[in-house]
Amino acid sequence: MKIIKANLDDSNEVKNIIDLIYDVFVVCNKKDSTQKLIYRMELLYWPDYDHKSTLKHLKKTPLFFIAKEHTSIIGIIRWNKNKIVNLYIDKNKQGMNIWHKLLETFETEAKKLWSKKIILKSSKYWLSFYLHHWYTITENNILEKQL
Repeated sequence: MKIIKANLDDSNEVKNIIDLIYDVFVVCNKKDSTQKLIYRMELLYWPDYDHKSTLKHLKKTPLFFIAKEHTSIIGIIRWNKNKIVNLYIDKNKQGMNIWHKLLETFETEAKKLWSKKIILKSSKYWLSFYLHHWYTITENNILEKQL
């Protein structure tokens, strides 16, 4: 497995990223989410949707890494303005330490870009993962880590 920057000019890679986000969201996060978020995620990542607006949305992300195993994308992490916006791992690969490697790569790069802290919202499903990686819960139920 290798961690690399996402190539959003490769239409096949973009399709695989979109499929991964949708599959993992439906399996893991949908039950913890508001109807508004579910609608937004389904609109952006629905497999049969024309993904031009999704690609435009993804390209706004300054840091975007993927975990690849051979030619398959098995994980992604995206960041925008000190905030992790997505960290998804293929549901069949979640016990393989991919989360840790993606997060470690991401934090190293964020620090290089002069970021002093990272914030995120987590589903209940992954809350313990972030707490294990030294993120703390703020008064607004936002997770935060000083770099």
